[in-house]
Amino acid sequence: MNLTTETLSCIENHADEALALLMELAKLPAPSNHEERRAEFCLNWLRSQGAQSAYIDEALNVIYPVGDTGGNDLMVFMAHSDVVFPDTAPLPLRVESGRIYCPGVGDDTASLAVLLMTAKYFIEKKLTPPNGILFVCNSAEEGLGNLKGSRQLVKD
Repeated sequence: MNLTTETLSCIENHADEALALLMELAKLPAPSNHEERRAEFCLNWLRSQGAQSAYIDEALNVIYPVGDTGGNDLMVFMAHSDVVFPDTAPLPLRVESGRIYCPGVGDDTASLAVLLMTAKYFIEKKLTPPNGILFVCNSAEEGLGNLKGSRQLVKD
């Protein structure tokens, strides 16, 4: 089985889990600079998958380092956790004709779910890349956030 076939098989086998993760994430309010609930959810989810080294930085980025030695080159895979909607109550989610409707579900909550599922794949397969990888649920990407999470990641 080549990597492409294995990867596609994994996606198919975990489609229901990924969809459930997306729907759970989508309901969590995450206005820019107030992503505490999503950050805590993502951290706890990653740790429940085995990512014990995952942490939240001072900008509310959730970071899961894989193969980071402290001196090696790193690749960064990011999806932002904030949405432009100021809601602090659970966001309204509905599914109609196979489509998910919820504020921010396409920008960028769907990518956030894919990022988390990709990190899970690395954990399950015990993959260690030749260079390190940072899986980052970055905060404050939207306009009001002014890329605070990305700026903090580069600074650190």
